[in-house]
Amino acid sequence: MGMKIQALFISDVHLGSKGSNAEYVLEILKQYEPEYLFLVGDIIDGWLLKRKFRWPQSHTNVIRKILSYSKNNIKVIYIPGNHDEFLREYGEFSFGNIEVHNEYIWNNTFITHGDLYDGVVKLKWLGVLGSIGYDLAISIDRRLKKMGYKRSLSKFLKDKVKEAVKFITQFEIELTRQAKKHKCHTVICGHIHHPEDRLIDGIRYLNTGDWIENNSFIIFNNNEYQIHTYVKG
Repeated sequence: MGMKIQALFISDVHLGSKGSNAEYVLEILKQYEPEYLFLVGDIIDGWLLKRKFRWPQSHTNVIRKILSYSKNNIKVIYIPGNHDEFLREYGEFSFGNIEVHNEYIWNNTFITHGDLYDGVVKLKWLGVLGSIGYDLAISIDRRLKKMGYKRSLSKFLKDKVKEAVKFITQFEIELTRQAKKHKCHTVICGHIHHPEDRLIDGIRYLNTGDWIENNSFIIFNNNEYQIHTYVKG
Protein backbone atom coordinates (compact mmCIF):
# COMPACT_ATOMS: atom_id res chain seq x y z
CA MET A 1 0.00 0.00 0.00
CA GLY A 2 1.00 3.66 -0.38
CA MET A 3 1.61 6.61 1.93
CA LYS A 4 -0.70 6.70 4.93
CA ILE A 5 -2.85 9.86 5.05
CA GLN A 6 -6.10 10.82 6.77
CA ALA A 7 -8.23 11.49 3.66
CA LEU A 8 -8.08 11.65 -0.14
CA PHE A 9 -10.60 13.64 -2.24
CA ILE A 10 -11.15 12.99 -5.96
CA SER A 11 -13.88 14.22 -8.28
CA ASP A 12 -14.81 14.57 -11.95
CA VAL A 13 -12.98 11.51 -13.28
CA HIS A 14 -15.71 10.97 -15.90
CA LEU A 15 -15.10 7.25 -16.41
CA GLY A 16 -16.74 6.31 -19.70
CA SER A 17 -15.62 9.46 -21.50
CA LYS A 18 -12.75 9.75 -23.98
CA GLY A 19 -11.12 12.52 -21.99
CA SER A 20 -10.84 10.65 -18.68
CA ASN A 21 -7.25 10.22 -17.51
CA ALA A 22 -8.18 7.04 -15.63
CA GLU A 23 -4.63 5.66 -15.68
CA TYR A 24 -3.42 8.73 -13.74
CA VAL A 25 -6.20 8.32 -11.18
CA LEU A 26 -5.09 4.73 -10.66
CA GLU A 27 -1.52 5.90 -9.98
CA ILE A 28 -2.78 8.26 -7.26
CA LEU A 29 -4.93 5.54 -5.70
CA LYS A 30 -1.83 3.33 -5.57
CA GLN A 31 0.29 6.15 -4.12
CA TYR A 32 -1.85 6.79 -1.04
CA GLU A 33 -3.43 4.75 1.74
CA PRO A 34 -6.07 7.05 3.26
CA GLU A 35 -8.34 6.37 6.19
CA TYR A 36 -11.12 7.94 4.10
CA LEU A 37 -11.57 8.14 0.33
CA PHE A 38 -14.08 10.80 -0.74
CA LEU A 39 -15.41 10.48 -4.30
CA VAL A 40 -16.88 13.94 -4.84
CA GLY A 41 -19.09 13.29 -7.85
CA ASP A 42 -18.91 12.67 -11.60
CA ILE A 43 -16.67 9.65 -11.10
CA ILE A 44 -18.70 7.84 -13.77
CA ASP A 45 -20.10 9.73 -16.76
CA GLY A 46 -23.56 8.19 -16.91
CA TRP A 47 -24.78 10.76 -19.45
CA LEU A 48 -22.24 9.70 -22.07
CA LEU A 49 -22.58 5.99 -21.29
CA LYS A 50 -26.32 6.20 -22.00
CA ARG A 51 -25.56 7.66 -25.40
CA LYS A 52 -22.66 5.41 -26.37
CA PHE A 53 -21.12 2.75 -24.15
CA ARG A 54 -17.34 3.09 -24.02
CA TRP A 55 -15.48 1.44 -21.17
CA PRO A 56 -11.75 0.61 -21.61
CA GLN A 57 -9.78 -1.60 -19.22
CA SER A 58 -8.15 1.41 -17.53
CA HIS A 59 -11.60 2.53 -16.33
CA THR A 60 -12.34 -0.93 -14.90
CA ASN A 61 -8.99 -0.82 -13.10
CA VAL A 62 -10.00 2.36 -11.26
CA ILE A 63 -13.26 0.76 -10.06
CA ARG A 64 -11.38 -2.34 -8.93
CA LYS A 65 -8.89 -0.26 -6.99
CA ILE A 66 -11.68 1.64 -5.24
CA LEU A 67 -13.28 -1.68 -4.29
CA SER A 68 -9.93 -2.94 -2.99
CA TYR A 69 -9.72 0.19 -0.84
CA SER A 70 -13.02 -0.72 0.80
CA LYS A 71 -11.86 -4.30 1.39
CA ASN A 72 -8.80 -2.95 3.22
CA ASN A 73 -10.97 -1.17 5.79
CA ILE A 74 -10.70 2.21 4.08
CA LYS A 75 -14.00 4.07 4.38
CA VAL A 76 -15.19 5.12 0.91
CA ILE A 77 -17.73 7.96 0.77
CA TYR A 78 -19.31 8.39 -2.67
CA ILE A 79 -21.14 11.68 -3.23
CA PRO A 80 -22.83 11.56 -6.67
CA GLY A 81 -22.76 14.49 -9.09
CA ASN A 82 -24.89 15.38 -12.08
CA HIS A 83 -23.14 12.91 -14.40
CA ASP A 84 -23.54 9.96 -12.00
CA GLU A 85 -26.89 11.11 -10.62
CA PHE A 86 -28.36 7.65 -11.27
CA LEU A 87 -26.97 6.74 -7.83
CA ARG A 88 -29.19 9.38 -6.23
CA GLU A 89 -32.28 7.44 -7.30
CA TYR A 90 -31.51 4.88 -4.58
CA GLY A 91 -31.24 7.45 -1.79
CA GLU A 92 -28.47 7.16 0.76
CA PHE A 93 -27.20 3.60 1.20
CA SER A 94 -24.10 1.58 2.02
CA PHE A 95 -22.52 -1.72 1.08
CA GLY A 96 -19.51 -2.87 3.05
CA ASN A 97 -17.19 0.06 3.65
CA ILE A 98 -18.71 2.09 0.80
CA GLU A 99 -21.37 4.68 1.63
CA VAL A 100 -23.36 6.79 -0.85
CA HIS A 101 -24.59 10.20 0.32
CA ASN A 102 -26.02 13.21 -1.51
CA GLU A 103 -23.86 15.44 0.71
CA TYR A 104 -21.64 14.79 3.68
CA ILE A 105 -20.17 16.57 6.69
CA TRP A 106 -16.77 15.43 7.94
CA ASN A 107 -14.14 17.22 9.99
CA ASN A 108 -16.33 20.34 10.13
CA THR A 109 -16.24 20.33 6.30
CA PHE A 110 -19.31 20.40 4.06
CA ILE A 111 -18.68 18.06 1.11
CA THR A 112 -20.89 18.20 -1.99
CA HIS A 113 -20.37 17.81 -5.73
CA GLY A 114 -21.87 21.25 -6.30
CA ASP A 115 -24.36 20.72 -9.11
CA LEU A 116 -27.30 21.01 -6.71
CA TYR A 117 -26.41 24.69 -6.32
CA ASP A 118 -25.73 25.43 -9.99
CA GLY A 119 -28.81 26.97 -11.60
CA VAL A 120 -27.61 26.39 -15.17
CA VAL A 121 -26.79 22.69 -14.81
CA LYS A 122 -30.20 22.15 -13.19
CA LEU A 123 -31.44 22.62 -16.76
CA LYS A 124 -30.47 19.04 -17.50
CA TRP A 125 -30.91 19.11 -21.27
CA LEU A 126 -28.40 21.97 -21.50
CA GLY A 127 -25.91 20.05 -19.38
CA VAL A 128 -26.25 16.92 -21.50
CA LEU A 129 -25.71 18.93 -24.66
CA GLY A 130 -22.58 20.49 -23.16
CA SER A 131 -21.24 17.08 -22.10
CA ILE A 132 -21.61 15.62 -25.59
CA GLY A 133 -20.06 18.73 -27.12
CA TYR A 134 -17.08 18.56 -24.77
CA ASP A 135 -16.41 14.89 -25.52
CA LEU A 136 -16.46 15.71 -29.25
CA ALA A 137 -14.09 18.63 -28.64
CA ILE A 138 -11.63 16.28 -26.90
CA SER A 139 -11.60 14.01 -29.98
CA ILE A 140 -11.01 16.97 -32.30
CA ASP A 141 -8.38 18.37 -29.96
CA ARG A 142 -6.32 15.18 -29.98
CA ARG A 143 -6.39 15.02 -33.76
CA LEU A 144 -5.29 18.67 -33.98
CA LYS A 145 -2.37 17.98 -31.64
CA LYS A 146 -1.23 15.13 -33.89
CA MET A 147 -1.21 17.67 -36.72
CA GLY A 148 1.02 19.99 -34.69
CA TYR A 149 -1.49 22.43 -33.21
CA LYS A 150 -0.63 23.30 -29.59
CA ARG A 151 -3.70 25.16 -28.33
CA SER A 152 -6.26 22.98 -26.55
CA LEU A 153 -9.71 23.37 -28.13
CA SER A 154 -11.41 21.33 -25.40
CA LYS A 155 -9.81 23.38 -22.61
CA PHE A 156 -10.73 26.62 -24.40
CA LEU A 157 -14.39 25.52 -24.70
CA LYS A 158 -14.55 24.20 -21.14
CA ASP A 159 -13.02 27.36 -19.68
CA LYS A 160 -15.50 29.54 -21.57
CA VAL A 161 -18.54 27.48 -20.61
CA LYS A 162 -17.54 26.92 -17.00
CA GLU A 163 -16.55 30.53 -16.40
CA ALA A 164 -19.97 31.57 -17.69
CA VAL A 165 -21.64 29.12 -15.32
CA LYS A 166 -19.63 30.44 -12.38
CA PHE A 167 -20.49 34.04 -13.24
CA ILE A 168 -24.22 33.44 -13.66
CA THR A 169 -24.78 31.34 -10.55
CA GLN A 170 -22.06 32.77 -8.28
CA PHE A 171 -21.13 29.18 -7.68
CA GLU A 172 -18.32 29.68 -5.19
CA ILE A 173 -20.26 32.21 -3.12
CA GLU A 174 -23.27 29.91 -2.98
CA LEU A 175 -21.14 26.95 -1.85
CA THR A 176 -19.59 28.95 0.97
CA ARG A 177 -23.08 30.09 1.96
CA GLN A 178 -24.13 26.45 2.16
CA ALA A 179 -21.11 25.67 4.34
CA LYS A 180 -22.21 28.40 6.76
CA LYS A 181 -25.75 27.07 6.69
CA HIS A 182 -24.41 23.64 7.72
CA LYS A 183 -22.25 25.31 10.41
CA CYS A 184 -18.99 24.26 8.72
CA HIS A 185 -15.80 26.31 8.32
CA THR A 186 -14.75 24.59 5.05
CA VAL A 187 -16.47 23.40 1.87
CA ILE A 188 -15.08 20.86 -0.62
CA CYS A 189 -16.72 20.43 -4.02
CA GLY A 190 -16.00 19.62 -7.66
CA HIS A 191 -18.27 20.14 -10.69
CA ILE A 192 -16.70 23.16 -12.39
CA HIS A 193 -13.36 21.45 -13.19
CA HIS A 194 -11.34 24.28 -11.67
CA PRO A 195 -9.05 23.46 -8.70
CA GLU A 196 -9.18 26.22 -6.11
CA ASP A 197 -8.23 26.92 -2.50
CA ARG A 198 -9.21 30.31 -1.13
CA LEU A 199 -11.03 32.08 1.66
CA ILE A 200 -14.46 33.49 0.86
CA ASP A 201 -16.29 35.45 3.57
CA GLY A 202 -14.48 33.54 6.30
CA ILE A 203 -15.13 30.12 4.77
CA ARG A 204 -12.38 28.06 3.18
CA TYR A 205 -13.47 27.04 -0.32
CA LEU A 206 -11.73 24.03 -1.86
CA ASN A 207 -12.43 22.59 -5.30
CA THR A 208 -10.90 19.25 -6.23
CA GLY A 209 -10.66 20.11 -9.95
CA ASP A 210 -10.89 17.21 -12.41
CA TRP A 211 -9.16 14.36 -14.26
CA ILE A 212 -9.74 15.67 -17.78
CA GLU A 213 -7.49 18.74 -17.92
CA ASN A 214 -6.06 19.41 -14.45
CA ASN A 215 -5.51 15.93 -12.93
CA SER A 216 -5.91 17.47 -9.48
CA PHE A 217 -6.97 16.13 -6.09
CA ILE A 218 -6.99 17.05 -2.41
CA ILE A 219 -5.36 15.30 0.51
CA PHE A 220 -6.00 15.89 4.21
CA ASN A 221 -3.13 14.98 6.48
CA ASN A 222 -1.69 16.34 9.72
CA ASN A 223 -4.95 18.30 10.04
CA GLU A 224 -4.30 20.28 6.83
CA TYR A 225 -5.96 20.30 3.40
CA GLN A 226 -3.72 20.57 0.33
CA ILE A 227 -4.47 20.56 -3.41
CA HIS A 228 -2.10 18.44 -5.48
CA THR A 229 -1.67 17.88 -9.18
CA TYR A 230 -0.59 14.59 -10.69
CA VAL A 231 2.61 14.88 -12.69
CA LYS A 232 3.34 12.02 -15.06
CA GLY A 233 6.56 10.09 -14.52
